[in-house]
Amino acid sequence: MSKKTKLLPCGRARFTHGNARPSGAQLEALHSRLREYLAAQGLKYSEQRWKIAELILSSDGHLDAQSIVDQVKGKHPDIGAATVYRNLKVLCDAGILKESLTDPATGRVIYELYESEHHDHIVCLDCNEIFEFHSDKIESLQSSVAKGMDFAEVRHRHVIYAKCEYGKS
Repeated sequence: MSKKTKLLPCGRARFTHGNARPSGAQLEALHSRLREYLAAQGLKYSEQRWKIAELILSSDGHLDAQSIVDQVKGKHPDIGAATVYRNLKVLCDAGILKESLTDPATGRVIYELYESEHHDHIVCLDCNEIFEFHSDKIESLQSSVAKGMDFAEVRHRHVIYAKCEYGKS
């Protein structure tokens, strides 16, 4: 572990989230997706919308609305908070962002980049870090439970809230 690696309060290295920043080609595809979505909805394309999206796409991990506003204001002081908030829904509807979970303590919605690969989350109640995971066993059990109760699963959100046991014997 390098000296620049930041540690969480528990001593574990800060988690590197699964959502990698989009490459140049992926970024261009997302730009096209946004333009197509806006045109289909009869909404106007603006450079402000793309600046907000681009800044979010260049971020790592999970963000709440206020941290997105802070990042946008830091880089683009001419873009107001209300503009950012309005565009979060547009970016979600366009399939660029998604609401991944809601912080039960604060009620804040946490956003992440939209990905086609499903994953679930563990939220550390000690440091609020969000860890991503995927378990075929959990997915299979959830499907089995839904089928056993005569439901056809459309989507789900699985979040585990936990206390860190890292390094404890």
